[in-house]
Amino acid sequence: MTGLVAGCGAKNADTVSKSETAAESSAEESKQAETEESKADETKADGAEEAYEPVTITLNLERSGLGENVEYTFTKKPSAVVASGDQMADFFFDLGLEDQMVGYTKGSCWSTVSQYPARENVPQLLEAGKGISNLSKEELAATGCDFLMGWDSVFSDKNFGKEFCDANGIAMYFPYVCSDQATFEDLYKDYETLGKIFQAEDVASEKIQAMKDTLQEVKDTLGEDVYQNPVTVFAYDSGEDAPFTACQGMPGDIIKLAGGISIFDDIEAGWATPSWEEVVERDPDVILILDYTGDISEKKNFLETNEFTKDLKAVKEGKIYSACCSDMQGSAGSAEAVKEIAKQLYPDKF
Repeated sequence: MTGLVAGCGAKNADTVSKSETAAESSAEESKQAETEESKADETKADGAEEAYEPVTITLNLERSGLGENVEYTFTKKPSAVVASGDQMADFFFDLGLEDQMVGYTKGSCWSTVSQYPARENVPQLLEAGKGISNLSKEELAATGCDFLMGWDSVFSDKNFGKEFCDANGIAMYFPYVCSDQATFEDLYKDYETLGKIFQAEDVASEKIQAMKDTLQEVKDTLGEDVYQNPVTVFAYDSGEDAPFTACQGMPGDIIKLAGGISIFDDIEAGWATPSWEEVVERDPDVILILDYTGDISEKKNFLETNEFTKDLKAVKEGKIYSACCSDMQGSAGSAEAVKEIAKQLYPDKF
């Protein structure tokens, strides 16, 4: 400012001197204001750090024979999440936590119906179709990961076990929803837990309520009689020598809420591999193909030509439907999966 005024040459020396003094005073005040603002920002940042409410969780390693349970206490929000598969990644996209992600793997069980633009901005660590077990320990550590979410098997010693995770500052998290006894209540618990850990509790609550509203809508539409007399469902995941199928757990709960019941609901596990003879014996009303990649034609053709299934009632009547595999395991789109399955089972009610 002083140079600009002096350069004009229209002021006397006294005026210039006063102008210089005022400018210096103004500059000093501006500098002081900037310093105070900077301190305020630092204080605000410190306050945000201090405001983090510690979150303690118990990781149930015992349920999969991975060792004794582990207790974690988070004292700050994780900032470098890696999610194993679309099922896990969708939790973070749904909660708006993509900025905390440093990568994910798509795996073989894709999220075929979810639409999250943020997915394009998060590094995909492996080509689609490959699970996280194809990622080396060195490659995972190189991402700076401090929070890893996946199925129990992800944390076995041959993959990313407790010893490795501890040594690299990685918190392990496998969802409640992956247990053999899981229901939507466990899915809600995962949302609540992640909401607390990542300071996204309000968003988590909104998402939970939206799921509950969707399920209530389906229940009201179908009516009690449907739930008293559900159609029998063979949920075909994969396998030719023997079928890998959904029984209880989260997939079983989804089928029940859609007005059906798995023909293997008597097996106390989320997933199992019975025989084709057992499928024939139970002769389902409906077959539900679990969609891995958006293309179910190969599985459908197999069921229509396989010697064990080609004469099933469901095949002869053309009642072969599909559902997103990722959502059937328990994820952001699980409530919508209930609705979509219900529409296929009871089209006249929608």
